Amino acid sequence: MINLFVISLRFLPSISKFLANPSLSFHTRTPIPHKHRSNHWNTSHSFVLSNPVLSILEKCNSLTQFKQIQAQMILTGLFLDAFASSRLIAFCAISESGSLDYCSKIMRFIPNPNVFSWNVAIRGFSDSENPTEALLLYKQMLQRDGSRPDNYTYPLLLKSCARLSLIYTGHEIVGHVLHLGFDSDIFVHNAVIHMLVSCGDLESAQNLFDRGSKRDLVSWNSIINGYVRSGRAKEALSLYQEMKMEKLKPDEVTMIAVVSSCSQLEDLKLGIESHHYIEENGLILTIPLSNSLIDMYVKCGDLKAAQAIFSGMKKRTMVSWTTMVVGYAKFGFFDTAREIFDEMPEKDVVPWNAMIGGYVQAKRGKEALALFIDMQDMYIKPDEITMVSCLTACSQLGALDFGIWIHHYIEKHNLCMNVALGTALINMYAKCGNIDKAVKVFTELPVKNSLAYTAVIGGLALHGSSNEAISFFKKMVSLGLLPDEEGLVFLEKQKSSLRACLWRQMLWYGVHCFLLVECIEISRWEKG
Repeated sequence: MINLFVISLRFLPSISKFLANPSLSFHTRTPIPHKHRSNHWNTSHSFVLSNPVLSILEKCNSLTQFKQIQAQMILTGLFLDAFASSRLIAFCAISESGSLDYCSKIMRFIPNPNVFSWNVAIRGFSDSENPTEALLLYKQMLQRDGSRPDNYTYPLLLKSCARLSLIYTGHEIVGHVLHLGFDSDIFVHNAVIHMLVSCGDLESAQNLFDRGSKRDLVSWNSIINGYVRSGRAKEALSLYQEMKMEKLKPDEVTMIAVVSSCSQLEDLKLGIESHHYIEENGLILTIPLSNSLIDMYVKCGDLKAAQAIFSGMKKRTMVSWTTMVVGYAKFGFFDTAREIFDEMPEKDVVPWNAMIGGYVQAKRGKEALALFIDMQDMYIKPDEITMVSCLTACSQLGALDFGIWIHHYIEKHNLCMNVALGTALINMYAKCGNIDKAVKVFTELPVKNSLAYTAVIGGLALHGSSNEAISFFKKMVSLGLLPDEEGLVFLEKQKSSLRACLWRQMLWYGVHCFLLVECIEISRWEKG
């Protein structure tokens, strides 16, 4: 299987570097969502149940009680038994009452941890907010004598690489897999596919999938989900049909990918067929699957079907609530959207953004800004998306003072001045009458795209600064930044302003500008 995955061979020389550098750091994306730790850490092993101390440990439900049991094990010498100490690690790493920090301390003091202890500790960290620690723990495992990784170790490590998008470290782990001969293990094989998909290397994942001698449902689910995550819904559905031809029965994970593909394609007919398949085959409507169905019906415009699923859910997540808010707001049912929004048991920034953004899209700027004030009163920290919506509302209302306040808020709280936020600021200042500030914001933007250029060009044209507008337009085109459809519509609206250059004896520049716009439109027509 994996030995046919030739791309990993390029990284084999770097294994020694990976092992030799204990201070190697991993760049991560933070924060990372993590699963709640399971309470299913117990065992029914006869040795545990027959030992009075270990049997008490299996019933332990607090760290304080755990430390008392650990002290007893140290006094009796039971702590030195590899199997007995592995139960301590299991409690700390994966039980709800455990502590990963304390787990690390115990691992340092156990003389010879067995492979189960290493694996369960790695598992705990791989599911935590800091999966980097799982990789560092693996390095410690290799540097200490006594235990050798097994086929259960590597899926956990590859999962950590997937969560952190560490493609190069993932390749190094694959090199270890090849060296130790675990490449034919189906669990390891599937973990490699998942890692590649999660790191965006879909081509390599497909190559490995195609060459695999064994392909189970997990293999198919990983590759299908990879195409869905890459926005290639048609290819995902094609693979789904291939899977069914191989007589593999889809599960809930498969159907989440299928329904998500229908959402991307806005194919209501196929979405309904997928929903019927779920019901007819008795698949469990898990919360993620229900959320996917709601999202599909919302994006396909069937709010009645989306509401029916939402109403039938015994337990709803914030995703469930937010999707319904977005759906009703998208189609103009703001009273219903606000009613659902107000009923939400808890709200983070996402539903607030959904509601504020819905008001903005409907040109209801006053309500958007009023809701933003409510958001501030609730001590919900806004993000860049919130700021873009609020600045757009200020542009709609001509509310310069409120826009200036938002600009100060962005600077005070060090929000990331990305292109979208910068463009929103340019539009706000231009439409609210302060074109000099708009140009200043544009000049200070670290990265500029066609939308930023379009905003400043339109603003200058609107204020009669035709010479500067044309200069920026020429600069944009010289950089190869062609306006997208939204930009072309915006420039089309500004043609009347740009015509002012004809009346200011700038005929050549005016004609040049129009010729450039026409060339861009012809170029886009030829590509399309």
